[in-house]
Amino acid sequence: MKCINCVSLTVFLSLLEASHPVLDSISARLHTSQGVIMSLEIHQDQYGNEWIETANFEIVNERQFIFQSSYQVLKVDGQVIYTFNPESKQVVVDQILPDEFSIIDLLRGNFEEITVKKIENNSDSILLEFTINEMNISGSIMIQTESYIPEKLVLYYDENNQINVTINSFNELSANKIYDEFNISEWEVIDLRN
Repeated sequence: MKCINCVSLTVFLSLLEASHPVLDSISARLHTSQGVIMSLEIHQDQYGNEWIETANFEIVNERQFIFQSSYQVLKVDGQVIYTFNPESKQVVVDQILPDEFSIIDLLRGNFEEITVKKIENNSDSILLEFTINEMNISGSIMIQTESYIPEKLVLYYDENNQINVTINSFNELSANKIYDEFNISEWEVIDLRN
């Protein structure tokens, strides 16, 4: 799993050069005023090694979101990323680079760095195939036709390296947010910002 986060977050952390109605609908669904929480199953197959992990992903608003797995918690507030390691009780604070793009960006509805290649509209789902600009990574997003709720995200780095993210549940946030549970006051802080 640690490899999922290392590889994925470099590529993990807006889908067209120009706006597209399907992408706009996905983004609108992800950015409700109440926020959303998704339960994820992440499956990575990397050069013969496989990792499977479950995680929660909350989108509080366009600037604040959190990814929580059993290995680590990634909390983003604007351009600042907090990486919490529950085992060591340490949090690393860093800056997100303006040109950095990752699978987290896709999950939170930021599609600016992708180009849509093909859209298949089935009776109950839409399959959108894309390429991430500058990285030459292809992928796909499957969403429900009527609600535009994402069901699956796949990234193909190459024939021996891919990530499949299945969205097992999608709900509006309750008053008790995972995001609010993680603050740096009770952790050893390692600040890498300049």
